[in-house]
Amino acid sequence: MAGILVQNSILKQAEAQIEKQLAPEVRQNYMKIVVAGMKLALNKGSQGLLATLKASKDPLNDIVKGAIGIVGFLRRESKGAMPVKAMVPAAFALVLQGLDMAEKVGVLEVTKEVLAEATQAFLEEITHVMGLTPESMQGLATKVQGVMGDPAKMNQLKQAGAQNGIA
Repeated sequence: MAGILVQNSILKQAEAQIEKQLAPEVRQNYMKIVVAGMKLALNKGSQGLLATLKASKDPLNDIVKGAIGIVGFLRRESKGAMPVKAMVPAAFALVLQGLDMAEKVGVLEVTKEVLAEATQAFLEEITHVMGLTPESMQGLATKVQGVMGDPAKMNQLKQAGAQNGIA
C-alpha cells in the first residue's frame, strides 16, 4: 500500500516500515487482507464509519479493536486459510488507516505519542485475542531456552531440519 490512502507522514512512515519487513511470499496475502479490511470497514459508506469515529468516547482503542475484529472476521470467513504472518501486520496497517481517518475527521491528532499509544494498545489486544498471556510467553521462552541449552535437543533439531531441507 505504501501509504496510498494514508496521508499523515508519521503513519506513512510506520506503514512503509511494516511493508519493508514483509517477506515477498507474505506481501500478496498482506495486501489482500488490507484491501478486504478497508472494504469491510467502509461497506456502509464513509458516513457510517465517520459517524462511529465521531461518536466514540475512546477512538484510539476503538480503532485498534475494530481493526483486529475486522481481520478476525476475515480469518473466520477464510475458514482459517489466512496466514498469521500476513494477518498481524495487516491488522496493524488497518489500525494506521483508522488513525489516519480519525485525524481527517478531526477526532484526534496523530503524533508520535499517539502512534506509540496505538502500538501499545494493538500489542496488548492482539496478544489477548491470540490467547497469549505474559505467563504463556514466559513459559515459551523458558522452553526455548531449555532446548537451546541442551546439546542433544539442538542436535535433534539440526538433524530434523536437514531431513526437511531446512538446515
